[in-house]
Amino acid sequence: MGTIEFSTSDHAACSIQDSRTRVRPSTRRSGYVRGLFACVAAVLFLFGLASAARADDPKEKEKEKGPQYRVVDVSLIYSGNPRLFKKPCVVDADKIYKSIPEYQEIVEKNLTDRDVRYHFLMKKASDKFAKSLRGLVKDLEYDLIGGVGSIVPATTDAPAVPNGTDGAIARLPAA
Repeated sequence: MGTIEFSTSDHAACSIQDSRTRVRPSTRRSGYVRGLFACVAAVLFLFGLASAARADDPKEKEKEKGPQYRVVDVSLIYSGNPRLFKKPCVVDADKIYKSIPEYQEIVEKNLTDRDVRYHFLMKKASDKFAKSLRGLVKDLEYDLIGGVGSIVPATTDAPAVPNGTDGAIARLPAA
């Protein structure tokens, strides 16, 4: 008759030897493939449960709708990506510039773009304008800032776009 051998090697397999046939032990590779298949099946099962739970959540459904606002004039966007935004605001650039001392000097002296002093003052005013908008983005976490009329509600039931003009004026640098 045959002999039965037990081995305690890496794959802990059993082999049966007979004079006519030999049953081979399972190899490491097939055990690895079975384990990998089981892990993939478990991950797919858990992913299915998570996505089913997420589909029932009303907040998730609201996020999937996309932004409640749309950009109608890209040329008036001062900060952010007009295609990817969740929290926009609008500002009145004229009102902000009128609050900047360098711009006030340009208006008082009737300087034009042909005057050398105009370019230096306008550069300083533009830097202050940009810095106030960066402060607005950082403090109030807006991801899109545009001019008045550049961003509108996408639906009739969406709230009006917040106006950040006063916040930007408050964040103007002193010097």
